[in-house]
Amino acid sequence: MFKILSLDQKDRWNAIVRSMNRYDFYHLAEYHLLAHSGQSLLLYFSSGKTSLALPVILRPVEGTEYNDFTSVYGYAGPLSDRENPDEQAIIDFQNELLHFFDHHKIVSGFSRLHPLLDNQEFLLSGLGKVVETGRTVGIDLSLPEPEQKRQYAHSVKNHINRLKRKNVVVKKAQTHEAVDSFVDIYRENMKRVNASGMYYFSNDYFYRFLEELPSALFVAYHEEKAISGSLVTTCNGIVQPHLSATLDDYLRWSPLKLVWDCVRKDAVERNEKWLHLGGGVGGADDTLFQFKAQFSDLQFSFKTWRYIHNEEAYAQLVSEKYANQIPDSSYFPLYRLD
Repeated sequence: MFKILSLDQKDRWNAIVRSMNRYDFYHLAEYHLLAHSGQSLLLYFSSGKTSLALPVILRPVEGTEYNDFTSVYGYAGPLSDRENPDEQAIIDFQNELLHFFDHHKIVSGFSRLHPLLDNQEFLLSGLGKVVETGRTVGIDLSLPEPEQKRQYAHSVKNHINRLKRKNVVVKKAQTHEAVDSFVDIYRENMKRVNASGMYYFSNDYFYRFLEELPSALFVAYHEEKAISGSLVTTCNGIVQPHLSATLDDYLRWSPLKLVWDCVRKDAVERNEKWLHLGGGVGGADDTLFQFKAQFSDLQFSFKTWRYIHNEEAYAQLVSEKYANQIPDSSYFPLYRLD
């Protein structure tokens, strides 16, 4: 049985996701409802022995009859209802995907895979290629707390102690006013790093996120002024800072270190399994990744799935965009490189 679910079938979508062996909030319908880059679909297959699912965002390739697909911002990828899925079911699922790609004139597909979900590469085996894209950082919350903190770099411990001496306090946001304060900080942060338009979210995005997804907003205050914060999700034992920011004038204080330490303590109290801090921009070993690596020695492999369904159309699209000046870039799909 192969089914294509839209967001109009939100309850069924989520029931399928929650029936899987492991998943994260990135797979839920509510998160896809916040995405506006195309048509979100959940591709679902059940053989009776094994169930498999893949969330995708279908996008038209402008000026052509073709489409392609991508994944939501974050870590998504395929799901299975068991740790060791039936191999024949995987073959059958992939065949159904090929029929879907043919019917929708798919040129290519891309998905970020989840570093904490181990069998995703196996589910995609033989279909395109899975590329090692970078590393992410995590904290094993099952370790004794002294061992968790032992892995903190000295700079993290020092900043946390200094922030406490300055009477910086971290609270969970309870009002729209508190959320608005964080949004202002976040937008200043995005402006400072010259972020692309896709990273600028409306205030309503944050309200809906907090209302509809398993999440909380942790905000650091100094003398009642919001100076830093992190929008944090909790799903299926995985806690993650989704969006974080600090006021420019307080960057030297590094208050986010205290925020994330409070996030970790809160997660420990609730018996969660992992605090996944993520990686650098696009998986790069950059300053963002190095900042996160100060919190833990534990790192995960971040991989992306890249699939070309129509080789001829893909080559034509790339050729039409770049002529004889095809850039030397690992970006995929190349015809969407700005």
